[in-house]
Amino acid sequence: MQRRLIVCNDEDLRQVFKWFTDAGEVLKWGGPDLTFPLELDRFKKESKHHKSQSFVLSSGSELLAFGQFYNRLERIHLGRLVVAPVFRGQRLGEHLIEALIDKGKVTLGLSDAALFVLSDNLPAMRLYRRLGFTEQPYPKPIPLANCIYMIRPQKPQ
Repeated sequence: MQRRLIVCNDEDLRQVFKWFTDAGEVLKWGGPDLTFPLELDRFKKESKHHKSQSFVLSSGSELLAFGQFYNRLERIHLGRLVVAPVFRGQRLGEHLIEALIDKGKVTLGLSDAALFVLSDNLPAMRLYRRLGFTEQPYPKPIPLANCIYMIRPQKPQ
């Protein structure tokens, strides 16, 4: 399967929104600021969409995954990572994360990556650990009690 990371447009976002069926899934994906059901203009406002760069992983016309990044604490901060339900279990999350980090290195000029994850999101925790992320203290209070901050230093060349 030929995969490529491309800039996300509004139509892509509408497709991604269809991957979520309830408020709990949206909370796990996007945090407490997002409202279900997802709606384009409201999502852009609630997610501060203008502050991050959004991408989709695609194969032909199929959307496989979605993710964002921005500079937070001088790290490539990954956010709202999700693989389309029909493609889960195929290690596309690994491909998405590595592609986003590579793009972030070029775009932001940073090398270390970081993200937040809910402690009960066990599949995501396993993926992030497998990719070299480790739990680290966050310098400010995190508004969600079960939220973990993880960092992955630049991999040696």
